[in-house]
Amino acid sequence: MQTEFEDEQFGLELHRCRLALGWTARQLALLYSESIGREEDPIDVSFIYRLEGGKDMLVDKGRRALLARLVDMPVAAAGLGLLMSESATNPFVWEHVDKKEYTETLEHYCNTWQQGTTYKEVKDIKKRVLSLEHATLYSSRSDKKTPELLCGYQILAADVASEQLIGAANPILTGTIQLAKEKKLYNIYAHALRQRAGSSIDTFEQTHDYSVLTQALNDFQAAETVQPHISAFYKAIVDIRRGLAYAYVARDQREFTEALTIIDSSSKQIGKQSDDKSIAARLDEERYRFNRASAYLYSPQGSPRLALTELNQAVDAKPETSPRRGVHRDLLFAETYMALGNYPLAIAHADAAVEVTSINGMDTLFNRLEGIYRSLRQSDYRNDPDVARLGVHILKAQQPELFV
Repeated sequence: MQTEFEDEQFGLELHRCRLALGWTARQLALLYSESIGREEDPIDVSFIYRLEGGKDMLVDKGRRALLARLVDMPVAAAGLGLLMSESATNPFVWEHVDKKEYTETLEHYCNTWQQGTTYKEVKDIKKRVLSLEHATLYSSRSDKKTPELLCGYQILAADVASEQLIGAANPILTGTIQLAKEKKLYNIYAHALRQRAGSSIDTFEQTHDYSVLTQALNDFQAAETVQPHISAFYKAIVDIRRGLAYAYVARDQREFTEALTIIDSSSKQIGKQSDDKSIAARLDEERYRFNRASAYLYSPQGSPRLALTELNQAVDAKPETSPRRGVHRDLLFAETYMALGNYPLAIAHADAAVEVTSINGMDTLFNRLEGIYRSLRQSDYRNDPDVARLGVHILKAQQPELFV
């Protein structure tokens, strides 16, 4: 077998290093035997002589490294320079932040968010967040782009985390809010507050725990303090969620109607291009109808029948939708039909959501799907075989590796 170095050169270096230590070939043979676990059956001294004479060679890099280390041979002479250089990396060297490339990648992730597969890039997103945290720490006062990028990637990371675990986005967004406020990045500050409030809203929709809405209301109140400094687009995407939170805590029909009015005010921005491509939030007729449907569905002042009307209007507005939006739409239909007591249709829409998830390789909103399944298991319909089938479908979509 051809090697990366000359056998004779290795043998001469081995011989030189052994003599420099004052060792006999037998001593080296015994030490080498000990290092490879052959104390009871040591190698013959002739093996050392053959190596030194260039007549034999250790192909195994591990054993060659042991022998070289025993005689303090330079790794280059042992033909191990490349091997050692690959393992001897500096763990504290941070990746250089190419702002143009980081911006383009962030925009790509946000533009493809509705495909529901961003979770597959979680390692890359995490790596970029860490690099940007380091770069931001040492950035100059005049450098606003680096902290802007960090905030953008943190919000994206929070979006991914929120779909995996309830409340997982909050610690990430808290850091974003603090940084954006310090750097006077008002649009990002308002959006990060909106996203953290949204995390509380999502938790309420799944747990019906009104105490979690306190944080959401506080966040929206903080966002209002910077309204004069934010764009019309950001004001709209904040208001559509602010109105939803107010609808959930409405104590009577008057307060509920006022909350819907806030949601409706955001519709003026429908169809207008976002003035920031580095966030995943988009505002269109479908999103607007989803929020109105949620208000009717989850508010004590609402009506599941009116929620169903809003969802049907969303379908009319956009019959063909993105995979992620499709899953969200079917989940809302399923929860609405459960509230109306129409369990067969609730299961049909939940199954449709599972199918879209599986076909598109998504890992999104499984916590909501599981919540629907658990609700069905606790309903009067719990003994129907279709409920059991839905549970199996969710399990197969969540953990496909178990069924290969």
